[in-house]
Amino acid sequence: MATTARGLILGPEQVIASCTASHDMALEERPTYPARARREPCETVGMDVRQQAPTLTVIGSERFYRVGEAEFGMPGLIAIETAGPFVETERIGPFVTIHDSVFEPGFGIGHHPHRYHERLFYILEGRVEHDDALNGIRGEMNTLDLGRLTEGARGMYHQEWNGASAGQRTRAFILVYRPDAVPEIPVASFDVLRADDRPIVPDGDGQTTELVGSRSPFRINLSTFRRYLDTAIPPGGSVHEELADDEAAYLHPVAGTVDLHTDDGGTLGRLDAGGSRFAEGPGSVGVLLGPGPVTMSPGAETWARVLRAVFTRTR
Repeated sequence: MATTARGLILGPEQVIASCTASHDMALEERPTYPARARREPCETVGMDVRQQAPTLTVIGSERFYRVGEAEFGMPGLIAIETAGPFVETERIGPFVTIHDSVFEPGFGIGHHPHRYHERLFYILEGRVEHDDALNGIRGEMNTLDLGRLTEGARGMYHQEWNGASAGQRTRAFILVYRPDAVPEIPVASFDVLRADDRPIVPDGDGQTTELVGSRSPFRINLSTFRRYLDTAIPPGGSVHEELADDEAAYLHPVAGTVDLHTDDGGTLGRLDAGGSRFAEGPGSVGVLLGPGPVTMSPGAETWARVLRAVFTRTR
């Protein structure tokens, strides 16, 4: 059964945290982000994290926010926020910000500070050049590279810029979370899983690239982030997702439509990479809760592609 995210407010041991802050509130300047919407305190309601069958929460683009020049302080960078400070869904599992970002040719975001969190940049197309002036760290992330930007307690003062060929846009999918390393990570670091080093394995009728997981050589600093997968499904084909009873998955379609069904053929819902109210980003995303097997298949006679971030539902 599919549900929508409207009005869903869950506590710290659950999956989705939501608030009813509106975007016409005054903006509060903070040193770690150019501008954030000031929020009212959130009410919390409980939900049992143990259930008997998988469920899907679909979040449509009417719940997203287009972060642009007014928030970043400069033109040329657009981020479709599906969870974070500008939308009612403040977080999904450990992810405090989820952005589907587009860097226009020759643009990016200039130097600004962050501390304590970790950011994963998955470059769907193009190239991002990383410059951390505080720690003297530079590097680049190219198409299908996964970059890890660890801020550390000291912090970083970084810029991210479109370094692609002249006239080429860059698209980066970004997840932000707080590492659970003990003791706290003291200093910033930067590492990249190169496209050629990603494990790619058959998955049902399709194939899956394992960015984070048991097959991947790449390591992140969050023990509850179990798998990060990029899955392509051919027309008429299907793949299966098997979640444990303590797992959930954030699903982000990047091509086509994805229909989700239970093992007995019941319909959970559809996710659509198109049909957004914005020029960028998907029309809908989903949060899948285990346990149990789920079948994913294209909803049309075209290939479908979906990013899956699997995490534990309690910390």
